[in-house]
Amino acid sequence: MKLLFIILNSAEKLEEVLEGLLEVGVTGATVVDSVGMGHIIEDVPLFAGMRNVFRSAKPRNNMIFSVISDTQAAEAMEVLDKILGCSQDKGRGIAFTLPIDSSIGICKES
Repeated sequence: MKLLFIILNSAEKLEEVLEGLLEVGVTGATVVDSVGMGHIIEDVPLFAGMRNVFRSAKPRNNMIFSVISDTQAAEAMEVLDKILGCSQDKGRGIAFTLPIDSSIGICKES
């Protein structure tokens, strides 16, 4: 099993991302509204010199995470790249998977 983690900066792509995940068999995900670090530290004097670094960051984004099978991981990353074009254009979001070593409350499909 893998944990698929997506930080989506293009909120207008949320529905398309979820539909794409459904197409590759990901039937459940959690979507959380989130705030990027750049928005939070914008007014902190210590970081005033770094404002230009964070100016292009969107103030709000979505975090999407889902527990998926190992076989779904590559398909999910491929569909995300097609929808978001993250490998060509920066700033649309990031996606990655992490191995899950153990879990409770997750029914494994056979």
